Amino acid sequence: MSALAALQRDFVARLFAADAPQDPRARLYRDNALATLSGALAATYPVVRRLVGDAFFGEAARRHALAVPSRSGDLNAYGATFAQFLAAYPPARALEYLPDVARLEWALHECAQAADAPPLDTAALARVASGREGELRLALHPAVRFVSSAHPVLAIWEANQPGRDGTPDREPAAERVLVHRSAEGTRAACVDAATADLVEALRRGTTLDAACDALGAEAGRLPQLLARLGGMGILRDGAARGVA
Repeated sequence: MSALAALQRDFVARLFAADAPQDPRARLYRDNALATLSGALAATYPVVRRLVGDAFFGEAARRHALAVPSRSGDLNAYGATFAQFLAAYPPARALEYLPDVARLEWALHECAQAADAPPLDTAALARVASGREGELRLALHPAVRFVSSAHPVLAIWEANQPGRDGTPDREPAAERVLVHRSAEGTRAACVDAATADLVEALRRGTTLDAACDALGAEAGRLPQLLARLGGMGILRDGAARGVA
């Protein structure tokens, strides 16, 4: 580490320390930095902000910024740990669903920012040698995330979109939410257990044979599920090399 980098790192550490400097210029810089980080969190977590109100969110964002200063010049990269922070934040303890709503909002944010990739080449799959299809490893698009929660996080998120009154339109239940980006933008949808198991297996880089095993009693649905994921643009070009 260069002397300049060490100096900058020490400055940031002192700036966000509990015993922050009392110098007016340093205090002004600190306040501006905290306001910038809080604004970034507000832009990424609008539903969390609506659920708890501006005052609650502002204080939580300030405390998070003090505990987790930004380590990147790109504010889009800031806020990855906000859900974990809320889970341990005493004033939010009564809102058990709040950290998972934050996880969903971060998944949406990441998918919106993720790199693009070519879709799965289904014609190439047709050229795979008979009997070796199970050796394929299908890759997920970079803009795919999965959030599983004991709470109706997607219903809560949908109910708190602009123009909605905050009342979910379905009964409370655990939800498995698949987040992905399409030509129409970033989308989130509830999926069943078999789809969730398949997405998780593909995320781990397993072969189709292993993914089929992971589906258990639902293994017969594998072709149907793959077709659905492919149609949604969730699968990217990247079948296992050497399978021909």
